[in-house]
Amino acid sequence: MRNAAEIAGIIEKYLPVVISEARKLSGGDLFTREDLTQEGIMAALRAMDSYDPSRGNLEGYVRACARNRMISYLRRGLHEALIDDDALDSRALDSGASSFAAPHERIEMGEALTKLIEGLSAFEKSVLYAYLSEGSVSGAATLLDCDRKKADNALQRVKNKARAM
Repeated sequence: MRNAAEIAGIIEKYLPVVISEARKLSGGDLFTREDLTQEGIMAALRAMDSYDPSRGNLEGYVRACARNRMISYLRRGLHEALIDDDALDSRALDSGASSFAAPHERIEMGEALTKLIEGLSAFEKSVLYAYLSEGSVSGAATLLDCDRKKADNALQRVKNKARAM
């Protein structure tokens, strides 16, 4: 069990990382950003207990854990809030999105994405998730503790499989 000083130190050190991720995911909504920041801080605290130094740097791991928890929070929130499609469409248009898929198109895209992911190898999945989490091939390679070229090759295979679909 951590004492208050340890918790304060962790929060102080990783708060900028958590806020940065929350800002990216909040869509400009201040209340959502605050909720995401809280979720991210909780993830950072848990990440400290599960961190394995042999698998990469701590900041990247904390960032990935915080981002994943924030995304899970958003998914749960949208699912539980029962936001209708019209509200989602107007929210997307207000945020500057040029187009927003109709409900049946979203279902088709989701099914295609599920099919794609099912067709990936375990390593390709881990590289894809790491790439989406870190935002770069180098970041994914660092997070997975593998060679950059190996991660890039796996992403190229993922892209080729996506194009083939």
